[in-house]
Amino acid sequence: MKRLRHPNIVLFMGAVTQPPNLSIVTEYLSRGSLYRLLHKPGVREMLDERRRLNMAYDVAKGMNYLHRRNPPIVHRDLKSPNLLVDKKYTVKVCDFGLSRLKANTFLSSKSAAGTPEWMAPEVLRDEPSNEKSDIYSFGVILWELATLQQPWGNLNPAQCVGPNQ
Repeated sequence: MKRLRHPNIVLFMGAVTQPPNLSIVTEYLSRGSLYRLLHKPGVREMLDERRRLNMAYDVAKGMNYLHRRNPPIVHRDLKSPNLLVDKKYTVKVCDFGLSRLKANTFLSSKSAAGTPEWMAPEVLRDEPSNEKSDIYSFGVILWELATLQQPWGNLNPAQCVGPNQ
C-alpha cells in the first residue's frame, strides 16, 4: 500500500506495528464513505447528476490504476463503503484487506469475508477471479450512483448470495 500513489487511491501515511495497537494511518477524507453520502437525506440536492458522474469517473481512474500495475492489484471488495470522499467530492479507493496481487491469470482466496451486495458471483462462490470481479462490483456502484438506492435493497444479504450457497 505504501507504494500506491494516485489521486483516486487513499494515501498511506504510516503504520503502528507494535501490538496491541496495530494500525494503518491514511489521509483523512472529511465527507466519509460514498455509501454514507449516497444514502443520507437530501442527497439529490447535494449530489447532482454531474457530480455523481465525476464520482464514477474517480472510481474508474483509481481502479484502472490498480489493474494496470505490474502485477495488477485486484481489490475483491470494491463497494461504496470502501470509497472515501474528500471535501471537494473527490472519491478515493480504500480498504485493501481482501485485495490480492495477480500473479497468474486467476486468483483465489479462502477468505469468505466481504459484502454480498457488491460481490461478483465467482467471488461469492470462492471460485478463481480476476479484474473482472472488480468490474462487476463497479457496475453495482454505478447503479447505486444512478439510482441513489441501496443495491439489492429488497433482499437480505443471504438472499443476495443465492440459493446455491
